[in-house]
Amino acid sequence: MDDKRFRFDLWIALLALLISGIAAGSSAYQTYVIRKQFSATVWPYLTFVTSSSTDRYFEVDIDNAGIGPALIFSAVITRDGRVIQRPPGANSQPAIAGAIQSERMEAKADEDAAKAHVHGNSSMTASTIFPGDVISAGQKLELLRVEGKFFTRRVLADARRIDLKLCYCSLLGDCWTKRFWEPSVQPHAVKACSAA
Repeated sequence: MDDKRFRFDLWIALLALLISGIAAGSSAYQTYVIRKQFSATVWPYLTFVTSSSTDRYFEVDIDNAGIGPALIFSAVITRDGRVIQRPPGANSQPAIAGAIQSERMEAKADEDAAKAHVHGNSSMTASTIFPGDVISAGQKLELLRVEGKFFTRRVLADARRIDLKLCYCSLLGDCWTKRFWEPSVQPHAVKACSAA
């Protein structure tokens, strides 16, 4: 009789252990699902948007099409694979402006403009992205805009030589990289961003 009572108590204990294990697993899964749902509410999604007209302008924008802010950890601009550093000084030009300008390009643009009697109709505006900058959800940042027929043609001809790689994170610490000339449309998830 005691042997049957012992087996019954053992089965009750094992059943209680199984039920508590299922409850713990269910709770862990529910926590995982809630975190995924919450991370979707702060998810940034950066894209590069270009617009151009070979006779008038060329523009590159960074657009946060996500629903959360993008915390920028690094922004690296390269020309022919070499990193372009922003010159020191508060009033120095942005690195992207330095990447597209070369003495040959400026001299040729001035020469062509003088020949066509349109000197003074060219302009360029550029922005700098620093580690620590935030691009809010729905915000579009104009990174570069050049205007003027000859300058625009020169920039378009050299555009493939210049690249920009961003590493950014959400408020929850999920991080991605995005390159301007990368064939993949979607950003790549990474474990973390290293500061540039």
